[in-house]
Amino acid sequence: MDLIFFLSGASVTAVFAYLISKRSSKNLSAAIRSESKVNTTRSEDQLESLVEALDLLPIGVVIVDSKTGRRLRNNAAAAMTGVRYVDILVDQAVDEMLETILATKSSERILEAVAGTTRYFKIRGQAIDQQKAIVTIEDITEKSRIDTVQTDFVANLSHELKTPIGAVAALADSLNGETETEVVWRLAERIVTESHRMSRIVDDLLDLSRVEFGGTEEWSEVDLGSVLVEVVGTNQHAAKRQGLGLSLTGSAELLVRGDRAQLVSVFSNLVDNAIKYSEAGGVVLVEGMNQGDEVVVTVTDHGIGIAERDQKRIFERFYRVDKARSRATGGTGLGLSIVRHIVLEHGGSIDVRSEEGIGSTFMVRLPRVMQQTKEPVSGETRAMA
Repeated sequence: MDLIFFLSGASVTAVFAYLISKRSSKNLSAAIRSESKVNTTRSEDQLESLVEALDLLPIGVVIVDSKTGRRLRNNAAAAMTGVRYVDILVDQAVDEMLETILATKSSERILEAVAGTTRYFKIRGQAIDQQKAIVTIEDITEKSRIDTVQTDFVANLSHELKTPIGAVAALADSLNGETETEVVWRLAERIVTESHRMSRIVDDLLDLSRVEFGGTEEWSEVDLGSVLVEVVGTNQHAAKRQGLGLSLTGSAELLVRGDRAQLVSVFSNLVDNAIKYSEAGGVVLVEGMNQGDEVVVTVTDHGIGIAERDQKRIFERFYRVDKARSRATGGTGLGLSIVRHIVLEHGGSIDVRSEEGIGSTFMVRLPRVMQQTKEPVSGETRAMA
């Protein structure tokens, strides 16, 4: 049974209406307990159970008397409206709804409260009688965020898969009835390429959605130095194939707290991009260092660079600076968006400095885990040819 209708039921209504008419307390539990002098143990137990149940609810419950202006709140409602700006906005929303509730018996609205961060509240009201109403307040901020992530995921998936699916269908149609071996081989190779592209898009979208949903509880202390060693080692072959040098320098111990696999993904993406967008003969440099209460990692290349107009948008989903080159190298346009989300989830920040024809530097800052032990010697360097 819906909570708002249950709370407006006859047996509960009698208790609430009596309390509202007798007390001006803003605390529902205190008001109910102060009026809980009943004649039988059974009635007392039932009332106490009601009090406890209401205060355990994660949803706020407010009882309003339009005649006296009195409001009684359970613990959740008191907590929600205890925040300065939310208090004013929620009370205002309840006031605006009250006339409608009493006239139509029920009402519902979504309240958007903006002050620093945006929060969303679902407010529903049900009339008790001609002057009293019960209102429930539910903080749906997280639910709204998850709904948005799910909607975006479906929209992005359908949009991005449309091109490779169309290409596969057209190639398959061309392949049908084709007898020339060389043409068959070329068409089949393109079908495989487009299939791999679809697979990468799906994988990246799933990774992005997992990050956006957030809430990982499997964080631990991570030595970012070892993460960088792993990433640089893994990408050495790709760098050599591109005719590039790839080196790592910095402090020996870079301690942060987080998900190691996600952090590997961050720096793998950045190094992979640096290699893909660099010209042969250049060097990609990865540097990690401790700076006060932060660990700072930079990935610098001497490649094609990023135009100033594109720098503000490169962390958007599916945004590609060089669409032709991105598709040629198998890019999905999701890598930097995934990187940004992971870094923000870890309480950090990411910035880019770039100049066309000169190269780019991506800088990641993460909260540092401070140790009581002696710091490693400054300037200690590890390099990989």
